[in-house]
Amino acid sequence: MERPIGLIGLGMLGTIFAGHLTRDGRRVLAYDQDPQRSHPDVERVADVAAVARSCNVIVLSLPDPPAVDAVMAAILGAAGPGIVVVDTSTIDPPTARRSHAAAAAAGIGYVEAPISGGEPLEGGTDGARAASVTFMVGGEAHDLALAEPVLRLLGRHIFHLGPAGAGAEVKLISNMCSGAYALVTAEAFAAGAALGIAPERLVEVFRHTDAKSYFMTDYLLPRLVGDRYDDGFAVRLQLKDHRLFGAMADELGLATPVNDLATAAYTEALAADGDRDVTSVVERAISRARPSADRDRPA
Repeated sequence: MERPIGLIGLGMLGTIFAGHLTRDGRRVLAYDQDPQRSHPDVERVADVAAVARSCNVIVLSLPDPPAVDAVMAAILGAAGPGIVVVDTSTIDPPTARRSHAAAAAAGIGYVEAPISGGEPLEGGTDGARAASVTFMVGGEAHDLALAEPVLRLLGRHIFHLGPAGAGAEVKLISNMCSGAYALVTAEAFAAGAALGIAPERLVEVFRHTDAKSYFMTDYLLPRLVGDRYDDGFAVRLQLKDHRLFGAMADELGLATPVNDLATAAYTEALAADGDRDVTSVVERAISRARPSADRDRPA
């Protein structure tokens, strides 16, 4: 009988993954430290060890490096050799390399595969729901071969970027860019609001100018139109990734003034919008600017 797939972490992305992993009747054993998190199609188990003892492939969807360290320790303490861990969490490169080394010493495969993107109008969680996201993979080719059938259930594009740590490096660069794009868009749309120009009108124009970005047209606009600021990539996670990118840049001896500004901006936004989608910083900027728009604009 085919062994079940393991899933550790039933947050927003983990819950979406649960639905994809149970496709075609596949059995999924899942664990989350929050007993309130669940999914109707998976079997909840008591601890990480129960997943590790029963599954050949275990998917991680965790919020930060300490969570990955704790879960990997529990897996390595319970699993036998020959399994593969597929870590979709966004973490720092040293954590990925440390997890890979510990797993390899125990005869266990470890592939880091953080995600991003999606097809047009499927940014972020929308892309995860559509299974159209991109995986940035670091690890051994033979471990990726074992993990790939599961990754194909969850996303569309797989880029093998090198050894463990390479996926995290590229993901942090990607998230630094998207976080900066959000702040640039917030500033632009606030200026538009102050002038009485609706964000939708700006996007209509910017689709045909150099201001266009994937964040603006495919991630922000659907949330702006649908007033969806509580469903997506939380400000607190965006801040975490800017801090991780900053630490990586420091190790490389790179000056990153844009990331420094972004880190400060998301630190300020944390108190008001910590658990809301990152696009809430755009919505808040527009709301603050709108009171000054008291004149009509020409058609």
